[in-house]
Amino acid sequence: MGSGARHIFRLCVASLGDLFFPRECLVCGAKLDIGTRHLCPSCADDIPLTYFWSWEGNPAEQRLAGLAHVDSACSLFFYRRDSDYSRLIHQFKYGGDIRLGVWLSRKLAEQMVSCGRFGDVDAVVPVPLHPLKKFKRGFNQSDVIARELASALGARFEPRLIRRRRFTRTQTRAADRRSNMAGAFAVNEKALQRLQAAGMHRILLVDDVLTTGSTIAAAASVLPEDFRLSAATLACVE
Repeated sequence: MGSGARHIFRLCVASLGDLFFPRECLVCGAKLDIGTRHLCPSCADDIPLTYFWSWEGNPAEQRLAGLAHVDSACSLFFYRRDSDYSRLIHQFKYGGDIRLGVWLSRKLAEQMVSCGRFGDVDAVVPVPLHPLKKFKRGFNQSDVIARELASALGARFEPRLIRRRRFTRTQTRAADRRSNMAGAFAVNEKALQRLQAAGMHRILLVDDVLTTGSTIAAAASVLPEDFRLSAATLACVE
């Protein structure tokens, strides 16, 4: 089957799927047209983008300042619990919608590539989940994001550079988060030596949401001080 025929076949399958199982916009609930995924055009145009990728000294970088040796940071959109756009993170993270996660990650990747601030990244490292959490969820959402960013940036995807040492529970207060994350991560020495031998020292740390910065800071703390670190997340809590 040629590429044209495969494309037509996929459209037919999608049309039948939409006929029997109509899809809705995750934000406003409007019925989606055939070939449209996740968001209707209006909601897609209104995503509360941060524009941090082209903004030196942005709020994400300010949040991480003093917590970790991170040079630059960016997020795709602002996250508020009372915003309908918060459903994007919940559907991806807890609903297991990996296609949505890939779609959002590619949007972030487009901006990071076009701005030029992240062009020298050597390796992209997802913040790891504890094995128990990963088993229950079925995947690590940060892996999905990091893989797409690595592909777009032409960097190495390194999911084993940092490992989770202990299970941590969600905390709401900033001080509790910092205390909760202390000692949560360790570096994989073999993976670290492999990167150092290859002369790779510019690392992009990736997580799904930037809240207080404690998680990324804890992950960054196990990496050598001479590494140049940056960070990226899909969302940034306002």
